[in-house]
Amino acid sequence: MFGLVSRSSLTFEIKEKFETVKESEHTARKKKLWCESIERSIKESYPSSRLILAGSSVTGFATEGCDVDLTLIRPNRTSLYASTCDVEVLRKIRDGLRSIRSINTELIDGAVVPILKLTDRIERLEGDISVDIHNSIFNTYLQKCYANMDPRVIPLVVNVKHWAKMAGITGARDHMLSGFAVVLLVIYYLQIGCTPPVLPSLQAINPSHFNTSSSAVVTADKLTSGSLPLFVTTYRSNNNETLGNLLVGFFKFYCDFNWHQVLSVRLAGPRSVPYDRKWTRPYIRIEDPCDLKNVTRAVYKSYQFDSIRQAIRRAKGKLEYDGCRLSEIL
Repeated sequence: MFGLVSRSSLTFEIKEKFETVKESEHTARKKKLWCESIERSIKESYPSSRLILAGSSVTGFATEGCDVDLTLIRPNRTSLYASTCDVEVLRKIRDGLRSIRSINTELIDGAVVPILKLTDRIERLEGDISVDIHNSIFNTYLQKCYANMDPRVIPLVVNVKHWAKMAGITGARDHMLSGFAVVLLVIYYLQIGCTPPVLPSLQAINPSHFNTSSSAVVTADKLTSGSLPLFVTTYRSNNNETLGNLLVGFFKFYCDFNWHQVLSVRLAGPRSVPYDRKWTRPYIRIEDPCDLKNVTRAVYKSYQFDSIRQAIRRAKGKLEYDGCRLSEIL
């Protein structure tokens, strides 16, 4: 792969940085208890509902200080996507949370997916609640499975996420990359940018298990079961590259990448660009593995796109030198 050397010192630094920036067990427990506390309040209005902790806090890709993603699941809900009634649900949740004085709330009802933003002054936690969004649960479960297929995946993803943050190229609101987009970039690279691949396409090798038409309840049960399927836990890659080589390879892969194509983790390869403004307008096109929409549709300004490419080029240029320290790109 790329004719790289072992880069043992870089590998050590990646592991060391991972231990420094990853979410602590204390924070993870605090988030879980926070979710349970909020769920108890919600159940007073919606007794059969479940509040699911989603996102990086569950996948293993969390860095210390990241927000908390929460999704409310109602068993009797049939639609997979948000609608106007979800705003009413969030209003009722907001009213119920007023009894918890440490929590400030803000309802964002004009977005494509309505959310209730939460800020807990005492616990020092921030998060969002969405309602019945299946792809949030599905993508969390999919990422969790990928994270547990190879011991190099989590430290590599966390380091790349940390690099992207330090490089100033994250934040969908700023027309940059979301954290989810960065994760998909790493997984895609591990699927097709390495020889042999580090990861396969889980949706290709077991489409029935990763069925996107399953209900949110079914997927939530898989996510919260505490166990993973055998084909995930017994997977072994034939790729033996070090973490140092994989990190250098990541930047080389995307430095020479054809950004006109659509990156599909679902296919473990590119797909054709749909003739749609949400696909043809953005400069970066990453398929959501669940709803097949463009995860990076916010990256439609040339300045931001150029900033992302330049950050990748700079990192590649620095890491190519023998003896390069990880700190030089952070």
